Amino acid sequence: MKLTSNSYFKKVLIISLYGVIGLLVLLTIIGLWGLKPLLSKRIQYAVLTATNNLYYLDFKNLQYDFTTGEAKLSGVTCRADSTLYNQLRSKKQMPDNIYQAQIKEIHLKGVKPWKIIFSSKLNLESISIKEPIIQINHQKQVYNSFKTVTPFYVILSKFIKSFSVEKVSLDNINFTYIDRSKPEIPRTSKVEHLFVELSDLQIDSVSHNDKSRFYYMKECIFKLEKLEILTEDSLNKFKISELLFSTKSRLLSIQHLEFDPLFKPIAYGNKTHGDDRIKIICQDIKLDSIDLLKLFEEKKIYASNLFINQGKINVFTDTRIFKVPPKAKYRPFPHEAFRKWQLKFMIDTIKLSHFKITYSEYNPETRLVGNVIFAQTNGKVFNFTNDSIPLLKNPLCLVFLQGKLMDKAKVNINFNFNVAASKGDFSCNGKVINMAIANVNQVTEALVMAKAQQGFISYFAFEMKGNKFGLTGSTTMLYQDLNVMIYKFPPKKGIFKKRKLLSFIANTFVIKESNPIRKKPARIATINYRRLPNKPFFYTLWKGLLEGIKGSVI
Repeated sequence: MKLTSNSYFKKVLIISLYGVIGLLVLLTIIGLWGLKPLLSKRIQYAVLTATNNLYYLDFKNLQYDFTTGEAKLSGVTCRADSTLYNQLRSKKQMPDNIYQAQIKEIHLKGVKPWKIIFSSKLNLESISIKEPIIQINHQKQVYNSFKTVTPFYVILSKFIKSFSVEKVSLDNINFTYIDRSKPEIPRTSKVEHLFVELSDLQIDSVSHNDKSRFYYMKECIFKLEKLEILTEDSLNKFKISELLFSTKSRLLSIQHLEFDPLFKPIAYGNKTHGDDRIKIICQDIKLDSIDLLKLFEEKKIYASNLFINQGKINVFTDTRIFKVPPKAKYRPFPHEAFRKWQLKFMIDTIKLSHFKITYSEYNPETRLVGNVIFAQTNGKVFNFTNDSIPLLKNPLCLVFLQGKLMDKAKVNINFNFNVAASKGDFSCNGKVINMAIANVNQVTEALVMAKAQQGFISYFAFEMKGNKFGLTGSTTMLYQDLNVMIYKFPPKKGIFKKRKLLSFIANTFVIKESNPIRKKPARIATINYRRLPNKPFFYTLWKGLLEGIKGSVI
């Protein structure tokens, strides 16, 4: 019986359809049962070959769907061969970094095996890496400094001509970096809940020289949420609500950074034997024009500008005498401590806006705290660096601040820190205009048991220079109608009892009512303060100023 052309066409179509389906089923079976061990061996072989047999890659399961081009690897581990590692050490061939990784799952989209086979190109749509646990052990080897680094595409070319992926995402990274530069004292840094996204990754001979790319990618974005790091001494905690960094824009943004002491002021003083307790809160931070090579290759932060908007700085000084001596004969000044930080900086300009800075001093005799407040503070810092080479060119860090003293009078304060100086050299000057002396009564009551009943400062200026041994300088304070009240020491239950006779004698015979007096020239007081070795920077600065103020009114 002859078939009509129509029925014949249907039969051919059905047979062809079943053939295609059968072929797809067959290829899927091959993908699931034949391609899996082949891919597994090729992946493991590639890792061994690319790392000179140093690293092993293993995974519990590999799933591949030929129809969708998706592949999943689960239970992935990567580790170094300890035997070969020790051999490389003895031969002085050990790399600076040794890696370990555990990954819950790797999801690849756009896998096309036939393209790999026939064109030796691997082009993927995306790679998603879930919950990787990564550890890097770093130990700088001098001999590696003289080696020529082999470009990654040269290593990759042993297996394929090129590799590209539109998007790579690493979700919820647990990252540990161990610096073993000093083997006896390894330094460990940990970061959790880190998210990284790579865009337009292209590895071939052309992209290697593409200056618009960074490590073969167009952009890498880092996002970190709710970071908390305990300081080495376990006395303070460093917190960040959110951090965002882009290699394309070279911009780092931080929302709500906080340096938070874990103990209240008096307890903190007990544990540190009188160190300044410093609390810092910054709401909005932006660091731009970051040098990527310095950051990723040398682990240094080089940038053009740092903008910090809306912040608070509270410095609490405990003036009690502690029986246990400090760690060093002289407590280091801030710029001395900054010079010794492990993390090196070079920031051209720091701009501060809308800050409130409070210096608090505890008087153990009165058991009161005096607070000097600098409100509505704005400022700039120039040449903020602790790296050796920039310091050779320019060791001076300049600080210029403007605000309102006690939130009342305009104040300008400038610092000049010689960060490279072995003795902690610095200089500073400042100016206050038009302030009622009574505005600082809270400070004088707590620290010297006296307050101004009347008096007005029209002009106050100071200049000081110093080092870890002390301060020298001068103050000029122009004021009128000063009259003080002295209180009985110590106050009882917070109640100040007036010493009227002593106050009368002081106002009549000791304290000068004005400066200048009548037509006489204005008095200029000198400062020559010898530092107490165990007292910190802000205490030393404050005592030098008080010596100048005392010399102006007595």
